[in-house]
Amino acid sequence: MAEDKYERLPRAGDSEHQLGFETLYLAPKPLPAGQVPFSAQQMHREVNECYLDFAAGGGTREFAVRVTIGTLLLLSLVLVFSALLGAWLQVGVSSRFWSYAGQYLVYSLLLLSFFFAMFGSIIVYAAYKETRTPPIRFNRQRREVCYVPAKGKPVFILWEEVIACVAVEQVITQYSATQQFRLRLGFHDTTNEQMHWVTHAHASLMLAVSEWEALRVYMEQGPTALPPAPQREHEEGTLEYFYFARDTYKECHGFISYGGWWLLQLFTGWTIPCHIAEWFEHLPKAGFPKAVREWSKNLPTEQWAKPSEELLSQSAAIEAAFATGLSFPEYFKSPLVAFQSPSDAAPVKTKGKGKRARSRAAAETRASDPQEPRNARDASAGRPDH
Repeated sequence: MAEDKYERLPRAGDSEHQLGFETLYLAPKPLPAGQVPFSAQQMHREVNECYLDFAAGGGTREFAVRVTIGTLLLLSLVLVFSALLGAWLQVGVSSRFWSYAGQYLVYSLLLLSFFFAMFGSIIVYAAYKETRTPPIRFNRQRREVCYVPAKGKPVFILWEEVIACVAVEQVITQYSATQQFRLRLGFHDTTNEQMHWVTHAHASLMLAVSEWEALRVYMEQGPTALPPAPQREHEEGTLEYFYFARDTYKECHGFISYGGWWLLQLFTGWTIPCHIAEWFEHLPKAGFPKAVREWSKNLPTEQWAKPSEELLSQSAAIEAAFATGLSFPEYFKSPLVAFQSPSDAAPVKTKGKGKRARSRAAAETRASDPQEPRNARDASAGRPDH
């Protein structure tokens, strides 16, 4: 956290730079980021005029399960091959080969059972947390946010004091250099000076910013400011998305490329991860403590909290800068690359990059659609009027 660096909590426009890692803060104060609000991972569990519940979407779970299945299958193949190779090295091709191979296979199965149990317990624990961990609740009438930690009492934070930042990390391997993008939300509990962080990975910097912007416009404008939910075939982690990606890959790639994609999906569970992700969606959700339920009740309109004058003036200033063509990083003179929309960027070549790259390009195009009528300025009636 940037508290030591700035001798205060960070605020919108602050940035941090380390080797291979850059962070740009979007809040506090929650200023407009200049992006269309969009939730690529469908993380809005419940939305109404009073509050929005924010939690992980199905795409994250599907990917985690797919990686787990692929890892277990790879371990199985390695152990079986090692057992056969060990028997061959010890007795060669003789009548005793299968006897020795059988012994090695028994040991391999015991070791493999341990890995299956370990990964299975991780999934079970994740399901347990799903039913025990409430989402983050954004209350627009009170202009407050509630975070319920695993241990301890609920933490209530003023909306204008929530910390939000996007992080870009450069990951270098022996094969290539790639970037990872994250949206991080920080909740400072002033009762015990404890900081709670929640991190969500995204396919691009723009999608991470758009996810935050969706939360911001909800708090400032209400649920009508949010874009409509995408079709199921565009929602990562669903069966519809899997079959849509399969058909798209088949149409746009040759036989060899499509065959490689087909084998990769087969050896990572085919549609099993999608079914497990959907099963997670139907699990009973964790309830909120009584204090949070009382806090979540509707208030009379005259009792709604109002944005601060500081937020109003800063929002008006940055909106004026956007009108001149500046981006959020440019306005704050941040060295972090400006948020770039696909219409301004070079064409993205998705061929050969798999279904996640294709989905990312489609989501970014949707997120940057200038015709979206809900990308209006923050409205009046007690809300910022830029």
